[in-house]
Formats: sequence, structure tokens, C-alpha cells
Amino acid sequence: MAHGDSLAMTVEATHRSLEARVAAARAPNPDRPRDTPDAFLAATSRHLAAVEAVLVPRVRKRAPDGDALSVEYLAVARSLEQTLTLVKARLYGEFHAVRLSWPQLWRAVQTQLSEHNRIELRLVDALIRYDEPDSLDGLAQRVFDAETRAPTRPHPHLPHTGKASLVARSLWAVADRFWDRAEGRVIPAPVHPVPHHHDSLLGQYLVGDPHFEADAPFLTHRHHGRLNGGSSTSQENRVVEKFEDPNL
Repeated sequence: MAHGDSLAMTVEATHRSLEARVAAARAPNPDRPRDTPDAFLAATSRHLAAVEAVLVPRVRKRAPDGDALSVEYLAVARSLEQTLTLVKARLYGEFHAVRLSWPQLWRAVQTQLSEHNRIELRLVDALIRYDEPDSLDGLAQRVFDAETRAPTRPHPHLPHTGKASLVARSLWAVADRFWDRAEGRVIPAPVHPVPHHHDSLLGQYLVGDPHFEADAPFLTHRHHGRLNGGSSTSQENRVVEKFEDPNL
């Protein structure tokens, strides 16, 4: 496995998991209608927080256009979080969201999630291109570890960068877990990172990375590809108004 493959494969697996969860959330079990939407909200909120904690600072530091790419990602992530907040409010019957239709909300979620995933893959591609190879191999595990400590609810109005973001998200993660237990929410486990291992002995030799582990096969066959497409109340009301646009 080449440097960065573990990160790329883990992020892609997480995207597939989120896409499956949003599909399940759109057709919930009538007997427990909150379970699949809650699972999607928790998994997505947790992943957004982990990307902002681990990948965004790394891209800013390593990639030549890291600042611009990070700003673009954060804008898309914040927009998705705002919509997730409305989904959570609608799910639990909060007054400002009850007039929103479920088809309208889920269409917005699907569109924004797809855009988020596309830009996150650009973050990963930038890291594979510009980060140190030895650093890449541990990033998938760092994202996973960050997800296990992240908030399980969307918090679009928290700071999204810097130490203030880490402190705020750490505090809200504790609060979220308290209310998750109180409300009996379904909180799925994060997607486990794909373990990094070196290529076959022949592959190591050809790429000039001859570690020659004793358990490495002489030749391996892999069929996976690279990244897709890559070598407060007033604020809530304004967001609600956007969803009442008949053109949506």
C-alpha cells in the first residue's frame, strides 16, 4: 500500500457509510422514526468535527493553496451543519422548524453532503501530494480518534478553527453525550481506519522503499483506484427562510 492510501480509503469508506445512512434516514422505521436520522446526524457531525480538527490544519500547513482550499471546505461544512441543525430541530419538533417539509430538508442534505464529500477528497488529495509520507500513514487513525471524541450533534455556530474550536468542541462533546443518553439517541461507531501496510517486496523495490518486512508477500494485486476526481434563533430563522424558497 502506497503512502496515503490508508487515509484515502478510510475517507472514501466513511463517505459511503454516510451516503448509506442518509438513504436510511429518508425512509425511517415507523416504530422508531428517530433512530436512522439520529444515527446519520451523529455520524456526520462527528466526521465534520474530526476533519476540521485533523485534516484542515494539515492542509493549511502543507499545501501551496491550503488556505484557500481550507476556507472553501469550511464554508461547505458549515452550510451542511446548518442544515443538519434544522433536521435535528424538525426531528424533535422544535417550533422554528416544524413548517419545513422532510423532502425539502433531505434534498438539501443530499446535495450539501455530496458537495462536502467532493471537497474533502480534494483535501485528502492535497495531503497525498504535499505532506510528508511518514505523516500520511497515521492520519486515518488520527481522524478516527478525533471522531470518537467529537460532538454527536451539529454545532454550526461554534468556532471551526484554532484552539478555541478544539476547546469548544471538546466541551460540547461531553454535553452531547449526556443528552444522547437522556434522549436515548442511536449513536453508531465511527468507520475504522484502513490499516496501512507496505507493498509487496517487489513493489517496495520498484518504488525505492525497500523495508523488506518479513511478512510482506513477493507480489500483491490491488484493484482499488485513487480518489474520485483527484491525481442563536435569529440565525436559525434566516436559514429556515432559505428552505421556504419555492425554487428549492
